[in-house]
Formats: sequence, C-alpha cells, structure tokens
Amino acid sequence: MALLGRTNVGKSTFLNALMQTKVAIVSNKPQTTRKRILAIKTSERGQIIFFDCPGIHKPHYKLNELMMKAVHDALHDADLILYFIDLAYPQEDDFVISLLEKAGKKVFLVINKIDKLNKGKVLDKIQHDKDLFPWQEIVPISALKGDNLGLMEELIFNYLPEGENFYPADEYTIQSENFFVGELIREKMLNWVEDELPFTTSIKIEEIKDRGEVVYVRAEIYVESRAQKKIVIGKNGNMIKQIGQQARQTLEEYYGKKVFLDLFVKIVPGWRNSNQVIQEIFQ
Repeated sequence: MALLGRTNVGKSTFLNALMQTKVAIVSNKPQTTRKRILAIKTSERGQIIFFDCPGIHKPHYKLNELMMKAVHDALHDADLILYFIDLAYPQEDDFVISLLEKAGKKVFLVINKIDKLNKGKVLDKIQHDKDLFPWQEIVPISALKGDNLGLMEELIFNYLPEGENFYPADEYTIQSENFFVGELIREKMLNWVEDELPFTTSIKIEEIKDRGEVVYVRAEIYVESRAQKKIVIGKNGNMIKQIGQQARQTLEEYYGKKVFLDLFVKIVPGWRNSNQVIQEIFQ
C-alpha cells in the first residue's frame, strides 16, 4: 500500500509510529523522503507492505524526476492508497486528485495532525472533503501523538486482499545498510541547514566496517558549490562538528555499539542532475 501526499504532511512519522521502529527519517524540511521506502508490518492478522513515497512536487532536476517516478510506481503497485493531508494547512489539490483518479485504486483520506486544532475544525474538514473523491474511508489521526493509529491498522487489513506473506515475519524493511545509515546522517544534517541546502545536499557512504567493539563509518556530504561547503562546515568547523556528534549518537543507537564517524564535505557540482551520482547515493 502507498503513502501519498505533499511534502511535510507526516507520512514518514505515521510509518515509524505504526511500525514502532524507525524506518524512514523525519524532518520539517521539504522533500526529506527521496526514494520509495519499503516497510513490512507483520501481525497475527497478516502482513502489510508499505510504500512511503516522496512528497508530491514539481520536478526540476533528475533527482526530483526519480522521486516522482517513485510516486507513480507506488501508485501502480499498491492495492490501497493512503492520501495524507495536513489539517493545519488545508488546501484543495486538483493535481493529486487527478493522480488518484488515474490510479483507479481504493483510497483512504488521512487527515493528519488533528492534535493541532480542535475537534470542530476536524469535523469541518471532513465535511468539506468528503465529496472531493470517492474515499473508502476518511480517518483523522495524529501520527505524532498516536491518535487513531490502531483504528487505521484495522481498517487497512479490512481492505487489503488476502494472500500469502511476501516477506519473512522478522523482516521490517529491505533498505540497504549503506542507504539507511546515510539517511540517518542526513536527518541530523537537515536539523542544521536552511534555505536551499536541504535540497542541494546529500550523503554518500564510502565505507562501513565493523571493527569489533567499534563500527567505522566514512561518509561524505555532497554540496554543489564552495559557498555551500563553507556553510555546512560552519565557523571554525562548528556546524559539521554538531552534525557529526548528533549523527554518531544515532548510529550508536542503531548499531548498539560505539561508532567512529569520519564525515567530510565534498563539492559535486550539479549532482542532482547526475544519474550516476544519484544511483550511488541510493544504493
């Protein structure tokens, strides 16, 4: 099933909450999710396979074109679509509705962030949006607070077709170690960068080596210009130091042991239009 919506509507927060573990990174910066993240939820009722999609946006680079291709592929592959909207920033979205119509799949309207406004506003939004599309269900939730997540899981199982499990019960994602570690580092970097930098930076893992008591990770932060490199490094190296410290702590939680993180900044002009660089990052 596909999680669909504009950027920053809480798709990844929802997925992590429902999975009860971190599968996708979360940030308040636009276009945080850059590729389709596959997550597997297995319970007594069966198995749900989630596609956490990049936020819908107009592509200007090859990177963005691949992000939107991931959205279209997920719409094609999914049996059920959860379309997320942010209650705090309501807007009608004819483009997304047209995508849903073309997909021809069953769709839930998921009204997220209900913790930010009162119940009356939630009911008004449901009343306003109920006839925009033939929704199978309209479900108000708070992914951050956990409101109605149990109901959501129950409804998902009610609508998914019966069949055999695709993955072993102990698997919860199929992301490569390199990609996921790079994403964990990028999540911490996004806490510090502003303006165009969330869009023009990425992480390339050069090496991961388990040295027994310590995991060694060498990673490069890609930027597109010397000015961007200067910003990411920061005055007296303060910014990259903060990014590195926070990323190391997260990686130590992930690995359950000490991590030595070597973090560098590399200028790669136009990397967002390079298929080769994008493929290397997404490995």
